[in-house]
Amino acid sequence: MEDDRKQVITQLTQKIFALGHSVEVSPIITKGPIVTVYHFKPIGKTKVSNLEQMAQDFAVTLAVEDVLVRRLPGQPFVGVYVPNKKRESVLWRDIIGNIGQEEKIPLLLGIDINGKSIVDDLAMLPHLLIAGSTGSGKSTLLTAIIASLLYSRSEDEIQLVLNDTKGVEFGQFVGCPHLLFDEPSWNIYQFMEQLDWLTEEMNKRLKKIGEHSCKNVIEYNSKADTKLSYIVLVIDELADLLLDRRKSESEGRSPSLGKVVEAKLNLLVGRSRASGIHIIASTQRPSVKLIEGNIKANFPARITFRLPNEADSRTILGCKGAEHLLSQGDMLYLSPRHPAIIRIHAPYAPQIDISSCVEFSLQKRS
Repeated sequence: MEDDRKQVITQLTQKIFALGHSVEVSPIITKGPIVTVYHFKPIGKTKVSNLEQMAQDFAVTLAVEDVLVRRLPGQPFVGVYVPNKKRESVLWRDIIGNIGQEEKIPLLLGIDINGKSIVDDLAMLPHLLIAGSTGSGKSTLLTAIIASLLYSRSEDEIQLVLNDTKGVEFGQFVGCPHLLFDEPSWNIYQFMEQLDWLTEEMNKRLKKIGEHSCKNVIEYNSKADTKLSYIVLVIDELADLLLDRRKSESEGRSPSLGKVVEAKLNLLVGRSRASGIHIIASTQRPSVKLIEGNIKANFPARITFRLPNEADSRTILGCKGAEHLLSQGDMLYLSPRHPAIIRIHAPYAPQIDISSCVEFSLQKRS
């Protein structure tokens, strides 16, 4: 293994010098479950951008799927992320125990390149947008997040509203005590009914919170005898909803169904944080047309799996990089609670684990 790493460093260094640039090689090497990070310090006239532009050259030199090159925040190094010859699986069952009690809505996102479990708090974000091409791991992460909430929090603490226009992702959660509705919404009309209900609930909660001279649900729950549960709306494919061009009415210049949904969603995300209502939305098509205006502004926390091009990466993260990710769970995480973008490998929860989790939630209820 040590010889393999030395060979990689030699190949990378030779390629850098061959392209007319200079670096110092750091002895620091960080091995994660799917990638190993090699540290290089640009010297002389070599810029960080010069090394970032060599990603494809590095991939060809090493004969690997892809290579990501990024400046390492807080360090005088540029990281070259090289895929491991043998990738390790990150199983949901192995890291679910790392969720503590400090997070109101714990998001178990996976492990980073140092092998550390990454758990964030959706209540502090306050909404999360996930993007990724087909097969990149987007739906797998959503399933793992829902399972984590069922396992770690009771129905009195967190309630879920699910939307699944594809009709194949969230069926295994039907019957869970955490669901506010008996089943996910399967079409845009059911989803609009969910949005109307959530908006009405938001207004009721804000009124109640104000009557107790509180600013948000956290202050209210610290004072009130009867606490308000957190509500999480999970949307499997945002594009199916916002890009629906059917008219909301049969005649006239009525807006499309997509525009109606967008207006309802913007109303909810803009005011729901204080009421304890939070949203996780995902999409395979992160175009500028879809992710624009209020949608982007109200989802400051974003995850991207592999995307087909740099433009899509910039739409989600504001920078390139997602086009160099690997498939099946490799992702970048941008959070207002972290100073820099984090590379994470998402956990995989097989069907047997999901079924056990659902059964566990039912047992807790009884």
